[in-house]
Amino acid sequence: MSEFVVSARKYRPNSFDSVVGQNSITSTLENAISSGQMAQAYLFCGPRGVGKTSCARIFAKIINKDFIAEGEDLSFNVFELDAASNNSVEDIKNIMEQVRIPPQIGKYKIYIIDEVHMLSSQAFNAFLKTLEEPPPHAIFILATTEKHKIIPTILSRCQVYNFNRIQIEDM
Repeated sequence: MSEFVVSARKYRPNSFDSVVGQNSITSTLENAISSGQMAQAYLFCGPRGVGKTSCARIFAKIINKDFIAEGEDLSFNVFELDAASNNSVEDIKNIMEQVRIPPQIGKYKIYIIDEVHMLSSQAFNAFLKTLEEPPPHAIFILATTEKHKIIPTILSRCQVYNFNRIQIEDM
């Protein structure tokens, strides 16, 4: 009997070329990487199932590609937090302690916070201090389905990317 794999994981895109229906966003992110003009924080927002988390993972994977030797493992530079189940001040403080330490391999440490709208207001306030004065080696990618629940001070410090529903023609 073969091992069952959920279709969302089986067919998850692993490059920007395989992301469907978000060409303007993927090309903008690719251009930012190639020109070396990356922001300290990004907010990916839109409805469920449009590729926010997938794009965050792909983006995180290729950010350090030019700064490491072939065969080195990039996974130590990418930290992912699901804010739906880790939404307390302590969870954010743990990330803030990790942020201060520069990466051992590559140039950047990337922090992906999925479902960021689920953070408590105290956690948002704790996170704001780091977003206001991030270390040069840290990049934050926040993903949410509910942009309106994010406090304005966090929004003002992020490059916001609005993901659209996938059109029938793209399918």
